[in-house]
Amino acid sequence: MAVTTAGGRLSLVRGGAAQEFTVTLRNGNTREYGKLRLGFQMEMLVDESSAGQQVAQDGFVLQRWDAASGSWRDEKLRIANDYMPPHMYTGGSSLARDAVRTVRYRLRALEQGPAGSTPLMVTLVDTERDAQVSYHSLPHTTRR
Repeated sequence: MAVTTAGGRLSLVRGGAAQEFTVTLRNGNTREYGKLRLGFQMEMLVDESSAGQQVAQDGFVLQRWDAASGSWRDEKLRIANDYMPPHMYTGGSSLARDAVRTVRYRLRALEQGPAGSTPLMVTLVDTERDAQVSYHSLPHTTRR
């Protein structure tokens, strides 16, 4: 799995434009995967305006480009400081032997929410086997 974006990192401004990134899956393995699922997670941000307060962490929108409909579709972004084990992921799509698939995503920081830096963690899970296949961490900063 490869996760790439312009400049090698996500650099967002609260209330500003979304930034695109791509996830490319390459199956050079000896078998087809029946159900692969991508999971996206960031840890909670705490800045000077939110220190000591309970701050909503849902101030981000993650979307996936749906080429069939020609539109962006919301994707689940988990904001948490713990690890989500592979057995908690469900669903997924197949990836044949020697297949390559690239998917476009974009992340936007809404007007409200904390600023700071924490990586966007992208996990590839084989949901049929409850196993993590690959992991990538994309540097990320959100500022006001």
